[in-house]
Amino acid sequence: MMKKFKVTIIACLILCVQNVFSQNKTITGQVTDSAGNTLPGVSVVIKGTVKGTNADFEGNYTLSDVSPSNELVFSYLGMDSQTILVGDQTKINVVLQDNLESLDEIIVVGYGSKKKSLVTGAISSIDSKQIKSSSNQRVEAVLQGRTSGVTVSSSSGSPGSGAKIRIRGAGSSGNSEPLFIVDGMKASSISDIAPSDIANIEILKDAASAAIYGTEGANGVVIITTKRGRKGGLQVSFNSQFGIQFLKTDMELMNASQFVTYMNEAGLTSITDNGYDTNWIDETFSTAIMHRNDINLSGATEKFSYYTSASHLDQDGIVGDGSTSFKRSTFRVNLKGDVAKWLEVGVNSTYSSSDKKGIQENSDTRGVIQNALILDPLTPLTYANGQVPQSVIERNLIDSDGDGVTDIVIPLLKDRNGNVYGYPSYSTGEVVNPVAYANDINKTTVDSYQFLTSAYLKFKPFEGFSFTTRLGYDKNQWDTKNMVNPYYVSSEAANTTYTGSQTIVESKRWLWENFASYEKEFGNHNFKLLAGYSAEETRVKTPTSRSGSAAIADFVGFNFDLPEFNTQINQIDPSPDNMVSMFGRLSYDYLGKYLFEASIRRDKSDKFPEANKAGTFPAFSTGWVVSKEDFWTADSKIDYLKFRASWGQNGSRSNLNGNSDKTYITSTINGQSLDYLGNTGAQITGYSNLNLVWETSEQLDLGVDLRTLDNRLTFSADYYKKTTRDAIINDGSLITPGSSGFIYNEFNSGTIENKGFEFELGYGDTTESGLRYNINANLSTLQNKVTEILLVPEGTSLAGAGAPQNPDGITRFTEGQPSWYFYGYKTNGIDPATGEVIKVDTDGVSGITNADKTNIGSPHPDVLFGGNISLGYKEFDFNLQFQGTIGNDIIATYHQPSRPITNKPVHFFNERWTQPGDVASFPGAANVISSYDTDLMVEDGSFMRIKQIQFGYSLPENTIKKMHINNLRFYVSLDDFFTFTGYKGLDPEIGNFNYNSIGVDRGFYPTAAKVVFGLSLDF
Repeated sequence: MMKKFKVTIIACLILCVQNVFSQNKTITGQVTDSAGNTLPGVSVVIKGTVKGTNADFEGNYTLSDVSPSNELVFSYLGMDSQTILVGDQTKINVVLQDNLESLDEIIVVGYGSKKKSLVTGAISSIDSKQIKSSSNQRVEAVLQGRTSGVTVSSSSGSPGSGAKIRIRGAGSSGNSEPLFIVDGMKASSISDIAPSDIANIEILKDAASAAIYGTEGANGVVIITTKRGRKGGLQVSFNSQFGIQFLKTDMELMNASQFVTYMNEAGLTSITDNGYDTNWIDETFSTAIMHRNDINLSGATEKFSYYTSASHLDQDGIVGDGSTSFKRSTFRVNLKGDVAKWLEVGVNSTYSSSDKKGIQENSDTRGVIQNALILDPLTPLTYANGQVPQSVIERNLIDSDGDGVTDIVIPLLKDRNGNVYGYPSYSTGEVVNPVAYANDINKTTVDSYQFLTSAYLKFKPFEGFSFTTRLGYDKNQWDTKNMVNPYYVSSEAANTTYTGSQTIVESKRWLWENFASYEKEFGNHNFKLLAGYSAEETRVKTPTSRSGSAAIADFVGFNFDLPEFNTQINQIDPSPDNMVSMFGRLSYDYLGKYLFEASIRRDKSDKFPEANKAGTFPAFSTGWVVSKEDFWTADSKIDYLKFRASWGQNGSRSNLNGNSDKTYITSTINGQSLDYLGNTGAQITGYSNLNLVWETSEQLDLGVDLRTLDNRLTFSADYYKKTTRDAIINDGSLITPGSSGFIYNEFNSGTIENKGFEFELGYGDTTESGLRYNINANLSTLQNKVTEILLVPEGTSLAGAGAPQNPDGITRFTEGQPSWYFYGYKTNGIDPATGEVIKVDTDGVSGITNADKTNIGSPHPDVLFGGNISLGYKEFDFNLQFQGTIGNDIIATYHQPSRPITNKPVHFFNERWTQPGDVASFPGAANVISSYDTDLMVEDGSFMRIKQIQFGYSLPENTIKKMHINNLRFYVSLDDFFTFTGYKGLDPEIGNFNYNSIGVDRGFYPTAAKVVFGLSLDF
C-alpha cells in the first residue's frame, strides 16, 4: 500500500513539473552593461530557433509565447553573450559583460568596418551616448575636447557660423579642413547635419587609416554614420531645447575719465569730458534666445528598416538688436531593405535649408566688433531728448556738385524708437557707432540649402563576398545679399545712396563608387580584400551676380530686379573638377594577434596640369596584440595590450581652383564688360603654372593601446610625424611682382612638418551604492615648422595676412619657423626716460628698420587637451566637458595707427609709462602707436573652457510605465559658461577665418555663454 502511494506521489510531481514547463508565457526585462547603462538593440533569441526580438532604445524587451523549458540567448556586439533558462521566471533582467575579444565596438573605416581589436591605425570614435549627452547645436561642436589631436575652433560666434577642424595641426599652407564622409558620401560640409541624427563619428587621424581616400585624406577624415531603424515596432523620439545666450568676458576698455587722461597725455588736450561715459562692450552685446526641436520616427522588421527625422533650430545673436540670427530646418530619411538573402538596398537622404543674418566682422578697419573696441567712450549710444548736435545734422547735408547748395539729404541714423544714434564725438576715420553699424547701416543675409543623398545596392552572392555600387549626389546653393543704407559719419565712413548686391552660387557633385570585398579564413589566418573604382564630377556656377545703387529720393526698397540693380551674369566656373580613382586594401590577422594592413589608391584629377594629373598614395600598418600571447598570464595586471605602427601618404587638392596650367582671356571683370575707349577689350586671367604637383602628406605613427583593472581603465598613446610636401597655395599674388600686371596661378609653397604625442585615458565603473561614473581625458602635443620654402629667394618669406599696423604682412611663411607665425618687432621693455618702446635690433645693422622684424609669436598651441566627466546615480546624471590649449599666441590687429583718437583695453592705461623713471609694461600715451607692430600686441592665448556642465533627471521606471513611454529626461546645461585664460581680449578661442590668419584678433565675434533647458522624450 505504501509503495503504491509513493508511486502515485512521484507521478503527480512529474505531471506538475511537466505542466509548469509546458505552459507558455510572456517574458519581459531590461538589458544593461556592467556600468548600469541600458543597451539598445540587444538581440534576444530562443536558443535553437530563429524566434526572438530586440531590446528597445532603453534596453527593454518583450518576448511572447515562451516555454519554461526554453533558453534565451542575449547577445550584443562587443559583449559576452548570456544564455538563461526561463523556468518559472516572467521577468529576466540581464547584465552583459564587456567582451575583451571584440573590445566593445566596431569601428567604421573607409569603405567598411572592423573590430576595434583589429585596428592598426590611429582612429578615435565618438558614440551615440556622447552625442546624445551633448547640448550642442552643431556637429563640429560635438567634437570639441572629446579626442586627442583634434582642434575645433569656432570661425565666429555669430549664429550659423561653422567651425574649423584641424587634425594633428595645420598640415597645409592653405585649406587644412579634413574630408567629411556622411553615410559613405563625400560631403562639402557637415554644418547642416542635425546632431540628433548621428549614430557615431570616427576620426581617421593617421595616413594609413585615411590613405584609402587618397587625394582628399591629407588633413584627416571625419566619418559620420547616421541612425538606422531598430526592430521593436515604431519608436518615436522628441528633443527640445530653449536657451538664453549672453556675452561672458573679462575684457575691459578705458572709461571716459581714463580715456580723457590718456588722450591728454598724448598731447590731444582738446579732448575733454563731455558728460558721456559709454561702455561699448555693454551696449554692443545683448541677451539673445535660441530654441531647437528634433523629432524622429524609426522602426524595423525582419527585412526593412526606416529612420526619418525633422529638426529646426532658431538662434538669435548676441550683437545688436536682432542684427544676427540663424534659422535651420533639416529633414532626413534613411531606408534599408533586404530584398533577398543576396541583395541589400538602401537610401540615405538629407535636406536642409537655412537663413542667416550677419554683420560685418573679422575686419580691423570696418567691423562691428572692431568699432566697439576702439570708439571713444565720450560718444553716446543715442542722443537724449532729440538733442542732436548741429554738427551732426550739418554733416548729413551734402553738396555733391560744389555749387554751395545742398542737393542730397542723408537720413540720420536712428534706432527703432526714432532716437538718433550717437555720432563719434572724437574718434575719426572709419570709426562709427557699432550699434548703428550692426542694426541700421550694413545688413547681410545668406539663404542656403543643401541636398545630400546616396543610394546603394549591396550584392552578397556567396559567403564572405559582397559587391557594393553606390551613387551619391550633393547639391548646394547660397543666395547672398548685402544691403547698405545711406549714412554719413565722415568722408571715410559714408554712403550717399542705397547700395546693394546679390550673388547666387550653385554647387553640384555626383559620386559613383563601386567596390568589392572578400573575407576568408584559412585555419587561424584571416584575410579581407577590398578593391574599388570611383568617379566624380563637381560643377560650380554663378547664375546670378548683380549689384547697384539707388538714389535716396528714388529708393523704394531693396528689390534687386529693379533697373538700378541691372548687373547680371550667368557664369559657369570653367575649371574642371573631375576625378577617377582606383583603390585597394588587404587586411590580415593571425588569431587576432598579429595584424597587418596595406592599401593603395591612385587618383586622376583634372585640377592638375596634364603631366601631373595622377597621384598614387600607398599606406602600410601593423599591430601586435601582446596580451594574446601564450606567455601572457591570466592574472596579469594588464588585461589587454596592443602595439601599432603605420606609415602612409595622402594627397590634397582642396586648395586648388583648377586650370593652373592654363591662361585664359576674359572680356568681363566682376560682370562688367571691359571697355577701352568705347571698344570691347580683353585681358588674361593669370599666369599659368605648368609645374604644379600634388600636395602630399606623409605620416608615421607609433601607438599603444591597453586596458587594465578589469577593463575599467583604458589608455592609448601615439607618436606621430606628419610631413606635408609641395603644400599648395591658391593665392598667386604672394609670389607675383607688383609690376607684372597679373597674378600667378596656384603654386607649391614648400614643406610643413607637424609632430607630437597623443594620449587618451579613461576610467569607468559602478560602485556598490549604484554610483555610475566615467572619466575621460585627452592630451596632445604639437610642433609645427616649415622645413622648406619654394619659389622665393633664399632667406625670404611669403607675406601673409595684412593689418593696419603692418601692411607688409602681420603673418609670415618662412623656412625654419612655424607656418604663418606673427611678424613684427621684438621689444626690450619701455625706456624709463622717455616712455618709448625699445625695439630690438635683430639684423645686426645699426638702426631699427623693417629688416629687424622677426618672429614675435606662433598661433599654434604646444599642447591641446580636453575631457569629459559623466556621473549617474539612480535617476540623476551629470556631464562635464572641457577643452583648452597651452602655448599658442594671439595678436590684436584692431588698433589703427592712422587713427590716434581711439579707445583701448584698460591695461594700456593701467600699465603705461607716465613720467621719467617709471618702469612700465606699456609705453606712454604719446608713444603707443609705435607699439602696434610689436610683440606688445601679442598675448598668451592659452585657455581652458568648460564647454558644458549639464545636470539631468530621468523619470523613474515605474512612473514612465504608467505614462506609457520609454523615457523622459529633463536637463539644464551651462554651455561655454566658464573660461580660464590670461588673454585680455573678448575671447581666447579666436576663429580661423583664413589659413594665414590663425590667431589674429581683428575684433572677433565672441562665443556666447548659454543657459540651456531641455527635455528628451522616447516612446
